Parts: sequence; structure tokens; C-alpha cells
Amino acid sequence: MILRIFIAMVALGLAACETVPATMDPELFETQLSRIDDNPSVASIENMTTSLLARTDLTPNQRANVLFLRAEKRLDSRFNLPGAIADFDAFVTAIPEDPRVATAERRKIFATSEIDQAQRRLANLQNLPNWFDDKVLMGDVAAAAARYRKSGLTPNESQVYLLREAGFICEASSVDTASPESATDPGEEGSPVHNFGTLRDDVEGAVWCDNPSVS
Repeated sequence: MILRIFIAMVALGLAACETVPATMDPELFETQLSRIDDNPSVASIENMTTSLLARTDLTPNQRANVLFLRAEKRLDSRFNLPGAIADFDAFVTAIPEDPRVATAERRKIFATSEIDQAQRRLANLQNLPNWFDDKVLMGDVAAAAARYRKSGLTPNESQVYLLREAGFICEASSVDTASPESATDPGEEGSPVHNFGTLRDDVEGAVWCDNPSVS
């Protein structure tokens, strides 16, 4: 009887150990965080941080550190500032005693001011480049891409870089943008990003991707 109880207790202990989730290796985490911090593309940072936050083995502190970094990158790049505020809030909730909390609170005030100004500008008439930047600031990249795509106008260099990194602009494959026979109307899949004026190097061969989010 005692032997059976002992075996049962061992079995329960092993089962409990199996259900305890492992935590992400600290060195691997720091490497991942460093790679994100060094990445010049905010669109890539969005993808990398989203993937990292989707992991189930992050410690509360690790998760908070990712949130703080993403919030900082969003704010510095004027990219999805409502999301930056949400990240700062989640960071403060997760580790309220962290010395960076004061920084997060100050940065939230700055982000709120930027959002208020962008909303006022969006309520009035704007040229397309400025409207695009304010929509990106508000986190609506898909709508910003769709507007440029339908207009037939060429985004500026920084906007092209963002749209390329975010997956809205691709390289031409079977579409020959130099050939009138193969050209497509603005807004269609594979239509050239550049249609008028002098062709810049950064948009040579660039076409709009058939992205469901902007179709």
C-alpha cells in the first residue's frame, strides 16, 4: 500500500513538472532584444516584437521589456502612437516599480499631444504625403497605403521604405513597367509605384503588392 502511494506521488510530481512552462533563456532573449533595437525598420520591429510577445515562455519582466522597447520605437518613428501608449500602459502595469516608469509616463504625455495634433490635421484638408504620415502616426498604415495606391502618385523616399518593409510594395516580377503593353492601371496588383515625372532609383521596378488589407 505504501509503495503504491509513493508511486502515485512520484507520477503526480512528474506530471506537474511537465506542465510547468519553461522560460526563455535570458541570453537568447537579450540577443533577440538587441537585434530588435538595432533594426532600422519600424515595420520589421513591429513584426519582430509581435512574434516575441506571442511566445508563451517569456517572464513578466521580459514581456515588459519588449513592450517598453516597442513603445519607444513606435514613438521615435511616429508610427502607431495609440499603440505606443497602450504598450507604455502595459509596461507600467507589469512592473510598476521599474525606474523607467517615470520615462514611460512622460513619453505617454508626448504621444498624446502628437495624437491630438494629428487628429486636428486629419480633420482638415491635407496634401497626400502629410495625410499619409498622420495616418501612419495613428496606426492606420493599410489605409495610408491604399490611398497612395489608388492615387497613382509616388510616395516619397521614406514612405516608400516604410511601405516596402511593411509588405505593401514589392519588386516587379512578370510586370514590365517600362512596356506600355504590360502596364496596369494604378491600384491594380503589379501596377508600378511610379507613374509620373522623373523616375527615382528607389522606385525603379517597384510595384504595388496584392495585399488584401489594402485592396
